[in-house]
Amino acid sequence: MAFADCEQGDPNLIGILFQITIDPSISSSIFTNVKDFSNFKEEEEILFSMHSIFRIELVKKIDGYDRLWQVNLTLVHENNSQLHVLTEQLRKETFPEKKGWYRLGILLIKLGQFDKAEQLFHIMFDQTMDQREKAYIYSMLGMIKNDQGHYTEAIESYEKSLGILKKTLPTNHPDLATSYNNIGWVYRNRTDYKKALDYFHRALDIWQRSLRLNHPNMQSVQECIDFVKKKL
Repeated sequence: MAFADCEQGDPNLIGILFQITIDPSISSSIFTNVKDFSNFKEEEEILFSMHSIFRIELVKKIDGYDRLWQVNLTLVHENNSQLHVLTEQLRKETFPEKKGWYRLGILLIKLGQFDKAEQLFHIMFDQTMDQREKAYIYSMLGMIKNDQGHYTEAIESYEKSLGILKKTLPTNHPDLATSYNNIGWVYRNRTDYKKALDYFHRALDIWQRSLRLNHPNMQSVQECIDFVKKKL
Protein backbone atom coordinates (compact mmCIF):
# COMPACT_ATOMS: atom_id res chain seq x y z
CA MET A 1 0.00 0.00 0.00
CA ALA A 2 2.88 2.33 0.76
CA PHE A 3 4.37 1.81 -2.71
CA ALA A 4 1.01 2.29 -4.43
CA ASP A 5 0.35 5.49 -2.50
CA CYS A 6 3.82 7.06 -2.76
CA GLU A 7 3.23 8.83 -6.09
CA GLN A 8 -0.22 10.28 -5.41
CA GLY A 9 1.23 13.76 -5.72
CA ASP A 10 1.93 13.24 -9.43
CA PRO A 11 -1.30 13.83 -11.45
CA ASN A 12 0.09 11.73 -14.33
CA LEU A 13 0.34 8.54 -12.28
CA ILE A 14 -2.23 6.08 -10.95
CA GLY A 15 -1.38 3.77 -8.07
CA ILE A 16 -2.57 0.16 -8.21
CA LEU A 17 -2.64 -2.21 -5.26
CA PHE A 18 -2.78 -5.88 -6.26
CA GLN A 19 -4.40 -8.24 -3.77
CA ILE A 20 -3.65 -11.85 -4.70
CA THR A 21 -5.54 -14.87 -3.42
CA ILE A 22 -3.76 -18.23 -3.54
CA ASP A 23 -5.54 -21.57 -3.30
CA PRO A 24 -3.21 -23.74 -1.19
CA SER A 25 -4.22 -26.81 -3.21
CA ILE A 26 -2.45 -25.37 -6.28
CA SER A 27 0.91 -26.93 -7.02
CA SER A 28 3.70 -25.34 -5.00
CA SER A 29 5.87 -25.29 -8.14
CA ILE A 30 4.00 -22.15 -9.23
CA PHE A 31 4.80 -20.12 -6.11
CA THR A 32 6.89 -20.24 -2.97
CA ASN A 33 7.46 -18.26 0.21
CA VAL A 34 10.93 -16.65 0.05
CA LYS A 35 10.89 -15.18 3.53
CA ASP A 36 14.04 -17.10 4.54
CA PHE A 37 15.95 -15.75 1.51
CA SER A 38 14.72 -12.15 1.48
CA ASN A 39 16.51 -9.12 2.89
CA PHE A 40 13.15 -8.09 4.36
CA LYS A 41 11.95 -11.16 6.28
CA GLU A 42 9.13 -9.26 7.94
CA GLU A 43 7.46 -8.84 4.54
CA GLU A 44 7.05 -12.61 4.02
CA GLU A 45 7.38 -12.22 0.25
CA ILE A 46 5.91 -14.71 -2.21
CA LEU A 47 7.80 -15.52 -5.41
CA PHE A 48 5.69 -16.52 -8.43
CA SER A 49 6.91 -18.47 -11.41
CA MET A 50 7.27 -16.42 -14.61
CA HIS A 51 4.48 -18.38 -16.33
CA SER A 52 1.95 -17.77 -13.54
CA ILE A 53 -1.55 -16.79 -14.65
CA PHE A 54 -4.05 -14.79 -12.60
CA ARG A 55 -7.77 -14.26 -12.95
CA ILE A 56 -8.94 -10.66 -12.49
CA GLU A 57 -11.80 -10.90 -9.99
CA LEU A 58 -12.44 -7.25 -9.19
CA VAL A 59 -11.19 -3.75 -10.04
CA LYS A 60 -12.29 -1.00 -7.68
CA LYS A 61 -11.30 2.50 -6.65
CA ILE A 62 -10.01 2.72 -3.08
CA ASP A 63 -12.12 5.03 -0.94
CA GLY A 64 -10.50 8.27 0.07
CA TYR A 65 -8.01 8.41 -2.81
CA ASP A 66 -8.24 10.19 -6.16
CA ARG A 67 -5.92 7.95 -8.16
CA LEU A 68 -5.53 4.73 -6.20
CA TRP A 69 -7.16 1.50 -7.33
CA GLN A 70 -7.26 -2.07 -6.05
CA VAL A 71 -7.18 -5.10 -8.34
CA ASN A 72 -8.12 -8.44 -6.83
CA LEU A 73 -6.39 -11.40 -8.48
CA THR A 74 -6.67 -15.14 -8.01
CA LEU A 75 -3.81 -17.46 -8.94
CA VAL A 76 -5.00 -19.94 -11.57
CA HIS A 77 -3.56 -23.42 -11.99
CA GLU A 78 -2.37 -24.28 -15.48
CA ASN A 79 -4.80 -27.23 -15.53
CA ASN A 80 -7.81 -24.97 -14.99
CA SER A 81 -10.56 -26.00 -17.44
CA GLN A 82 -11.57 -22.45 -18.39
CA LEU A 83 -7.94 -21.49 -18.90
CA HIS A 84 -7.51 -24.54 -21.13
CA VAL A 85 -10.46 -23.46 -23.29
CA LEU A 86 -9.06 -19.91 -23.56
CA THR A 87 -5.57 -21.18 -24.39
CA GLU A 88 -6.86 -23.46 -27.12
CA GLN A 89 -8.87 -20.62 -28.65
CA LEU A 90 -5.84 -18.32 -28.62
CA ARG A 91 -3.79 -21.08 -30.23
CA LYS A 92 -6.36 -21.46 -33.02
CA GLU A 93 -6.38 -17.70 -33.62
CA THR A 94 -2.60 -17.36 -33.87
CA PHE A 95 -1.79 -19.65 -36.81
CA PRO A 96 -0.92 -22.90 -34.96
CA GLU A 97 0.66 -24.31 -38.13
CA LYS A 98 3.36 -21.65 -37.86
CA LYS A 99 6.26 -21.90 -35.44
CA GLY A 100 8.70 -19.76 -33.55
CA TRP A 101 9.30 -16.20 -34.68
CA TYR A 102 6.68 -16.40 -37.43
CA ARG A 103 3.97 -17.09 -34.91
CA LEU A 104 5.17 -14.26 -32.70
CA GLY A 105 5.11 -11.89 -35.67
CA ILE A 106 1.56 -12.87 -36.56
CA LEU A 107 0.50 -12.45 -32.95
CA LEU A 108 2.00 -8.94 -32.90
CA ILE A 109 0.01 -8.12 -36.05
CA LYS A 110 -3.20 -9.35 -34.41
CA LEU A 111 -2.43 -7.19 -31.39
CA GLY A 112 -1.95 -4.15 -33.61
CA GLN A 113 1.75 -3.93 -32.78
CA PHE A 114 2.64 -3.29 -36.42
CA ASP A 115 5.97 -1.55 -35.89
CA LYS A 116 7.27 -4.35 -33.66
CA ALA A 117 6.03 -6.99 -36.09
CA GLU A 118 7.68 -5.22 -39.02
CA GLN A 119 10.95 -4.94 -37.12
CA LEU A 120 10.83 -8.65 -36.29
CA PHE A 121 10.20 -9.71 -39.90
CA HIS A 122 12.98 -7.45 -41.20
CA ILE A 123 15.40 -9.13 -38.80
CA MET A 124 14.21 -12.56 -39.96
CA PHE A 125 14.59 -11.49 -43.59
CA ASP A 126 18.22 -10.49 -43.04
CA GLN A 127 19.00 -13.80 -41.37
CA THR A 128 17.74 -16.15 -44.08
CA MET A 129 18.98 -17.11 -47.52
CA ASP A 130 16.01 -19.34 -48.31
CA GLN A 131 13.96 -17.82 -51.14
CA ARG A 132 10.64 -19.38 -50.08
CA GLU A 133 11.16 -18.00 -46.60
CA LYS A 134 11.91 -14.57 -48.02
CA ALA A 135 8.70 -14.77 -50.04
CA TYR A 136 6.71 -15.56 -46.91
CA ILE A 137 8.32 -12.65 -45.02
CA TYR A 138 7.50 -10.28 -47.87
CA SER A 139 3.92 -11.50 -47.60
CA MET A 140 3.87 -10.75 -43.87
CA LEU A 141 5.25 -7.28 -44.50
CA GLY A 142 2.50 -6.79 -47.06
CA MET A 143 -0.08 -7.82 -44.48
CA ILE A 144 1.29 -5.27 -42.03
CA LYS A 145 1.18 -2.43 -44.55
CA ASN A 146 -2.31 -3.41 -45.65
CA ASP A 147 -3.58 -3.37 -42.05
CA GLN A 148 -1.95 0.05 -41.59
CA GLY A 149 -3.69 1.39 -44.68
CA HIS A 150 -0.41 1.86 -46.57
CA TYR A 151 -1.73 0.17 -49.68
CA THR A 152 1.03 1.10 -52.14
CA GLU A 153 3.69 -0.36 -49.85
CA ALA A 154 1.51 -3.41 -49.23
CA ILE A 155 1.23 -4.11 -52.96
CA GLU A 156 4.99 -3.69 -53.38
CA SER A 157 5.70 -6.28 -50.67
CA TYR A 158 3.08 -8.70 -51.97
CA GLU A 159 4.40 -8.35 -55.53
CA LYS A 160 7.94 -9.15 -54.33
CA SER A 161 6.60 -12.25 -52.63
CA LEU A 162 4.70 -13.24 -55.77
CA GLY A 163 7.80 -12.70 -57.92
CA ILE A 164 9.80 -15.18 -55.84
CA LEU A 165 6.99 -17.74 -55.77
CA LYS A 166 6.61 -17.63 -59.55
CA LYS A 167 10.26 -18.61 -59.88
CA THR A 168 10.13 -21.43 -57.33
CA LEU A 169 6.66 -22.99 -57.60
CA PRO A 170 4.54 -24.72 -60.27
CA THR A 171 2.02 -22.47 -61.99
CA ASN A 172 -0.93 -24.16 -60.26
CA HIS A 173 0.48 -24.12 -56.72
CA PRO A 174 -2.06 -22.93 -54.08
CA ASP A 175 0.48 -20.52 -52.59
CA LEU A 176 0.43 -18.53 -55.83
CA ALA A 177 -3.34 -18.24 -55.51
CA THR A 178 -2.94 -17.00 -51.94
CA SER A 179 -0.53 -14.35 -53.17
CA TYR A 180 -2.92 -13.22 -55.92
CA ASN A 181 -5.74 -13.16 -53.39
CA ASN A 182 -3.71 -11.01 -50.98
CA ILE A 183 -3.02 -8.44 -53.70
CA GLY A 184 -6.67 -8.50 -54.69
CA TRP A 185 -7.65 -7.62 -51.13
CA VAL A 186 -5.33 -4.61 -51.12
CA TYR A 187 -6.84 -3.31 -54.34
CA ARG A 188 -10.29 -3.94 -52.90
CA ASN A 189 -9.39 -1.93 -49.80
CA ARG A 190 -8.07 0.81 -52.06
CA THR A 191 -11.39 0.70 -53.98
CA ASP A 192 -9.56 -0.16 -57.22
CA TYR A 193 -12.18 -2.78 -58.00
CA LYS A 194 -11.12 -3.51 -61.58
CA LYS A 195 -7.63 -4.62 -60.51
CA ALA A 196 -9.05 -6.39 -57.48
CA LEU A 197 -11.34 -8.43 -59.72
CA ASP A 198 -8.42 -9.40 -61.97
CA TYR A 199 -6.35 -10.74 -59.05
CA PHE A 200 -9.29 -12.51 -57.45
CA HIS A 201 -9.99 -14.29 -60.75
CA ARG A 202 -6.33 -15.37 -60.95
CA ALA A 203 -6.57 -16.79 -57.44
CA LEU A 204 -9.84 -18.56 -58.19
CA ASP A 205 -8.45 -20.10 -61.38
CA ILE A 206 -5.54 -21.70 -59.52
CA TRP A 207 -7.61 -22.85 -56.57
CA GLN A 208 -10.15 -24.45 -58.90
CA ARG A 209 -7.32 -26.59 -60.28
CA SER A 210 -5.61 -27.37 -56.98
CA LEU A 211 -8.26 -27.48 -54.23
CA ARG A 212 -11.47 -29.38 -53.59
CA LEU A 213 -14.66 -27.62 -54.68
CA ASN A 214 -15.92 -26.98 -51.16
CA HIS A 215 -12.65 -25.58 -49.82
CA PRO A 216 -13.17 -22.38 -47.73
CA ASN A 217 -10.74 -20.45 -49.94
CA MET A 218 -12.98 -21.06 -52.94
CA GLN A 219 -16.02 -19.66 -51.20
CA SER A 220 -14.10 -16.68 -49.81
CA VAL A 221 -12.63 -15.57 -53.13
CA GLN A 222 -15.98 -16.08 -54.90
CA GLU A 223 -17.61 -13.77 -52.35
CA CYS A 224 -14.91 -11.20 -53.06
CA ILE A 225 -15.53 -11.48 -56.78
CA ASP A 226 -19.27 -11.01 -56.31
CA PHE A 227 -18.62 -7.98 -54.10
CA VAL A 228 -16.29 -6.13 -56.48
CA LYS A 229 -18.53 -6.89 -59.47
CA LYS A 230 -21.32 -5.00 -57.74
CA LYS A 231 -18.96 -2.06 -57.29
CA LEU A 232 -17.98 -1.86 -60.97
